[in-house]
Amino acid sequence: MKRAVILAAGLGKRLGNLTKDIPKCLLVVEPESKKTLLDFLLSALSDNGINEIIIVTGFAEEALKKHISTNWSDKFSVHYIFNDKFSDYNNIYSAYLARNVWDDETVLLNSDIIFHPDILRNLYREDSRGVLQYASTSFLIVDNSKTLTSESMKTEIDKEGKIRKINKNLDIKTSFGEYIGITYLRGSERVKFLKSLEKNVKDKRLDIYYEDALADILSDSSVFPCSTLSMPWTEVDTEEDLSHAREIAKKINNLATANIK
Repeated sequence: MKRAVILAAGLGKRLGNLTKDIPKCLLVVEPESKKTLLDFLLSALSDNGINEIIIVTGFAEEALKKHISTNWSDKFSVHYIFNDKFSDYNNIYSAYLARNVWDDETVLLNSDIIFHPDILRNLYREDSRGVLQYASTSFLIVDNSKTLTSESMKTEIDKEGKIRKINKNLDIKTSFGEYIGITYLRGSERVKFLKSLEKNVKDKRLDIYYEDALADILSDSSVFPCSTLSMPWTEVDTEEDLSHAREIAKKINNLATANIK
């Protein structure tokens, strides 16, 4: 895994004036250092050896570009794709716009999440020589330890452990866990997903999410859940979520300090 596609075009309407002039990912989650959601995300990517990022921008694009240029230009090769329909279409269109830069070494991330870097490290597997390599299997990162709610992007798995459904409306009782907003698809699964994006856009299904395009392929694909192993993470949609994200930032920093000791 060498590069990341980050979806950051949205308006963040549920946060009101907090996102009046900036994209959601630039909300500060560590007031002392002024670190944002995006800073924590990019730090996690850098810690995992990813050195190329493709960001799909939209609302307040210049603020995002300035932040990255000021703080991260020495860490990443950065490319931008502008979604000029950010106020009209849902994030399926942002994912669609990135289809031509998406290969087997690419991970997809929502930009409104904060997570411990070890969550990405869970995608590593040892090869026959005992060397850590990224797995050749396709994964969605799923938290199967937290209590699910109506807002959770829920997943269901079959007897073989493959993800067969993804939707907020799934029955909590039969759901395996919550998709956290990180997708790693390879080979035929990646090809199927990109074709699903193209078909949905061609059919003018532009009010849906990229998870809906994922749902279209899961019944006959080999996509597995990769557990968060109870490591801290959250997504931010509301002011309450933002408060929680600030607590998650503290947990991530505390765990990092403990590891140093």
